[in-house]
Amino acid sequence: MSRTIPLLTLGLALAGPAHARSLTVEQAVSVALEQDLGIEAAEAAELQAQAEAQKALWSMFPSLKAAGGWTRLGSVPYVEFDTSAMYGGGDTTGTSTCDDISEADLPVGWTLEMAVGMCQMIMGWMTPTGPSEPVVIQMGLADNYFAQLTVEQVLFAGGAMHQARRATKDFHSASHEGLRFAQQQAAYTAEQLFFGVVMARQAAAVTQQAQELVDAYTVTLSNMVEAGVASRADLLAAQARGSQAKLDAMKAAHGARLAEATMKATLRLPMDEPLELLVGSDAPSALPAERDRLLDLALRRRPELGQLDHTLDGLDHLAAASWASWLPAVVVQGNMGWRNPNYALEQEWYRSADLTVAASWTLWDRGVGLLGHKAAKASWAQLRAQREQVARMLEIEVLMALTSFDESLAQLGVARTGLEQAEESLRLEQDRFEHGMVNNTELLAAQTALSGARLAVLQAETGIHLAHAALRKAVGDEPEVSR
Repeated sequence: MSRTIPLLTLGLALAGPAHARSLTVEQAVSVALEQDLGIEAAEAAELQAQAEAQKALWSMFPSLKAAGGWTRLGSVPYVEFDTSAMYGGGDTTGTSTCDDISEADLPVGWTLEMAVGMCQMIMGWMTPTGPSEPVVIQMGLADNYFAQLTVEQVLFAGGAMHQARRATKDFHSASHEGLRFAQQQAAYTAEQLFFGVVMARQAAAVTQQAQELVDAYTVTLSNMVEAGVASRADLLAAQARGSQAKLDAMKAAHGARLAEATMKATLRLPMDEPLELLVGSDAPSALPAERDRLLDLALRRRPELGQLDHTLDGLDHLAAASWASWLPAVVVQGNMGWRNPNYALEQEWYRSADLTVAASWTLWDRGVGLLGHKAAKASWAQLRAQREQVARMLEIEVLMALTSFDESLAQLGVARTGLEQAEESLRLEQDRFEHGMVNNTELLAAQTALSGARLAVLQAETGIHLAHAALRKAVGDEPEVSR
């Protein structure tokens, strides 16, 4: 069950004739969760952490690389032999070095004629045009092509990859808690702004009622002065009180406009759209949990502590990963390649494959691994101290929220009693004034007291909503939304 904020028509009149948008506090929270920029940033941070965790996971699987290329040589390298040396150092007589073969140097079973014949045949292949021309051997071709596939797998890295993977998972969990914190903060801010507008409009409505009441009384008193049954001084006092009431109403109306503009800017709502705020008929009176369990709930459910705890775990794993530099790393690599030309310098593709198992061990890294471990441990100690401080401040926050809620409940009872008293006092003062037993000063004071008592009740009811929202945030309750 809901009720419309008193004197909503005042806010609509100030905003213009456009159609009003009805909004409950749960709907305001829903809008905040959809529109808040802090949540957008936290969601982006979580996606980044998730990507880092996935990257760390995939780094533990084999990698596959492909390469290829084409090379065009401007000039093909070659080797040139002066074959004249094979014929006696440039002798033109045609005498060959094959004539110098010694029978004593021949293998078993060879004759001198066989050796000379074989030598002459070989020399004929190498120098087909005669001993006077050099032999040129090309070392390649102008166009060269290659393609290669490489598969690589880390078999052992000292546990660094596993520890890094666990660290990224912890940091991802920490970013998720950061998103929860952004959502809870946005929801709490939306509730504060919502009830801030409610309270500002209540103040504007009550002060406007007070102004109208004083204005009407001033008109009546003016008629009584003309009839000679009231003094000029009473009229001047009423007019002064009316001016003050008008100023109070103006200030309250400006405060309502400012509170509404702040809410619209934060929730990213159109500034020219009127809002009809709907508040539940009854203020909350029950605690989110049993009184002696509130602190325990806060310590277990608050996202700030969860974020710090996951970050501490991640730093632990990073510290463990830094020790990997002291251990050997083993990698297996397989290659499959294709090249053109082939070994015979023919324009044909040939394929080759190889498998390599490599191990490396850094025996001295100038202390990089040890210093990295110390840095991670120092970060852990710093964050641990911060975590303890947050936990202690959380105890204070829960205590303050609980006492504020208790005081708000008590204040509502006091305000309601004060309202009954103010209504009765005004009735008595009006009766006495009509019988000439009191002057207008006492009547104006009674009217002012009644306006203040009405505003006190409304503000006490709104204060309970705010205190309950603060208490729910303190214990880590998830936002209550409505679509």
